[in-house]
Amino acid sequence: MDGIEVMAVIFAKKLGLSVGTFVMIYNIILYIICGAVIHSWILPLYSIVTYAAALKTVDYIVDGLDRSKAAFIVTSESEKICKALQTEFRCGMTIFDAKGGFSGTDRKVVYFVVNRFQVIKMRDIVQKIDPLAYITLNEVADIFAANQDK
Repeated sequence: MDGIEVMAVIFAKKLGLSVGTFVMIYNIILYIICGAVIHSWILPLYSIVTYAAALKTVDYIVDGLDRSKAAFIVTSESEKICKALQTEFRCGMTIFDAKGGFSGTDRKVVYFVVNRFQVIKMRDIVQKIDPLAYITLNEVADIFAANQDK
């Protein structure tokens, strides 16, 4: 967008950041310095908000609005949770055996993919069945289904 991307490509990976995050941090620091130098925060704050909106817009254009999330649900109530999620979302999920590293108790991990608009409903269903369930979410870049015709 403004030439800083070349520097971001070089340094972002070394710092463990995405290019977009690096550029945003760089620009926020730059705008804060500008605000301190000109003794006014109106333009720098508008610039930060505008830049953040532009980056989010670019992310939505590149990634699409239908970005999915992978949920890893650690629970002792896997059968009930799977049945409720299948009833609500009409899709499958995968169950893994797991053992607590700290507690040593046997658990199941339910792997479930939802779109970003379904996350809250999925969380509410899981917490209603198992309030002690542990849920982590990860971004899903692409989903490929196996060919069912073979």
